[in-house]
Amino acid sequence: MTTTAIDVWLRIPDGEEESEAEANTYRDGDTYRVDWYLSAVGLVKSRTFTTYADACAWLESEGFADYSA
Repeated sequence: MTTTAIDVWLRIPDGEEESEAEANTYRDGDTYRVDWYLSAVGLVKSRTFTTYADACAWLESEGFADYSA
């Protein structure tokens, strides 16, 4: 399991300055794992994808925006 995130994604509600959720993508061997958590709750959840593109598409569909620099 890789501990260095490939990217940083945030979900910020319209009109707000703080994110309600944060997500990161990690490379796990031949797959990609997205870990995300709701800021108010702090519970980390994970989902695995076969490609990085699939992981990014899912994040976008969930309302996350890429804030990687």
